[in-house]
Amino acid sequence: MHSIGERVHLLRLDIGWSIEECAYRITIEANNHTTPETWQRWERSSDQQATSNGLIQHLDAIATLLAVDNVWLRDGDHIDSGETKGEPQQADVLTFPTLDD
Repeated sequence: MHSIGERVHLLRLDIGWSIEECAYRITIEANNHTTPETWQRWERSSDQQATSNGLIQHLDAIATLLAVDNVWLRDGDHIDSGETKGEPQQADVLTFPTLDD
């Protein structure tokens, strides 16, 4: 079972964004300056650390940014309902063209 920080980390890797990109995007989404170091602490946090380091406080914005259900992001495998368990919704993720496009 993955911690909340590990779920954030794995989703970021799945999308293909850097830590810096996520920090920038969450700054815009949450309207609160977030440094890459803060984002990295969030990814490395255990479920117990998530409250003290601000991850839980920004959970709704992070879930929106990563296009996942915030209940799944918070609880992971603990939810028992038939809800989607946080598979990224690629259509909901804003992508930028690469230099090759």
